[in-house]
Amino acid sequence: MASYEQLLADIQALVRPESDGERRVFWISAAKILGVARTPEDRLEIFLVGPQLHSARRGLRDALEFGTWFRGAPGTKAFDANRLILPAAGHFDQVAAFACTELSRAGVDEDLASAFSQSEPVLDLVLERLRLSDGALLGLFGEMLILDSLTHRASDDDLPLVVENWGGWKQSLRDLSWGTVGIEVKSTTRSTSTHEVQGVHQVELNDGLAGGPIETGLTLVSVGVNRAVAHENTLTVPVLIERVCTRLKRVGRDDLHGLFVSRVREYGSGTGFGYDHSTMANDSTFAQPFEVIFVRGYDMTDPGVSVLRRADVVSHNHVDPASLRYVIDLPVTVSGDLNPTVGLKQVARSVLGY
Repeated sequence: MASYEQLLADIQALVRPESDGERRVFWISAAKILGVARTPEDRLEIFLVGPQLHSARRGLRDALEFGTWFRGAPGTKAFDANRLILPAAGHFDQVAAFACTELSRAGVDEDLASAFSQSEPVLDLVLERLRLSDGALLGLFGEMLILDSLTHRASDDDLPLVVENWGGWKQSLRDLSWGTVGIEVKSTTRSTSTHEVQGVHQVELNDGLAGGPIETGLTLVSVGVNRAVAHENTLTVPVLIERVCTRLKRVGRDDLHGLFVSRVREYGSGTGFGYDHSTMANDSTFAQPFEVIFVRGYDMTDPGVSVLRRADVVSHNHVDPASLRYVIDLPVTVSGDLNPTVGLKQVARSVLGY
């Protein structure tokens, strides 16, 4: 059995294919039961060849896909396998090597079902950590996309204040704010404005009773993206951050530039994410290209937006409204052409008021 160090070296040497129709699988052993491949988007997929596997662990179950796969280009011999595709963020080379080592030690070549069962707790744990990091990268991209657009449109006098009002780097009421208007940014890889809400405060005005400024408006910006192979219309987190930094330097705010970069470093630190713009800008983990599919700014004070709010749960004395976690699915149209505001530039104009 290959050591963890050898597996890591082999996985790091995997070549990324040029198209979705091509797959170059590295088999861990001659039995060709356990294999690893890289996708065109530079994600890793682990194959477990054999009958369909089932897991009682939700996270692992969601990440597991059974199907027929091709070893190379279309037309080559296919194989039936269970596939675990690793999230795009995090130290996925190391995680893949660790997962393969555990499965090999459990005897995957001799008894696939038994080896998988023994490895489930470890696989679920590492996948959950990667999912948290993956979500943090997606969230940071959305927030930087909106911040980049706002700083591009803002006047030289307002630009520093826009950056200072970005609060997504910490546990705060809002991701962004402008005057008495709060801005929540939600990113998704789905084709619809479907987002998880973490507390009803994310979808209703702050009345100031629980702290923070009293709000007169709240915009939820829904950002839809696809992970993609780099092309002229894709953007990355490092590119967006560098744009903001460049504009701060242009207006002579080098001091705020340093503060901004340090705040970015703190983003998602609770999930083990941690992006340092000064040293990680070329790291493939963080330089994941995203293609923006849609940007919609929803006026959450519109009575046509029907979501669960504090008033819906306040009568239940034994429920803490701040603890609620639920999913919203906002329509493409709420109130004609007025809500939502559609388009990145249009949302920035609406937020700034000019």
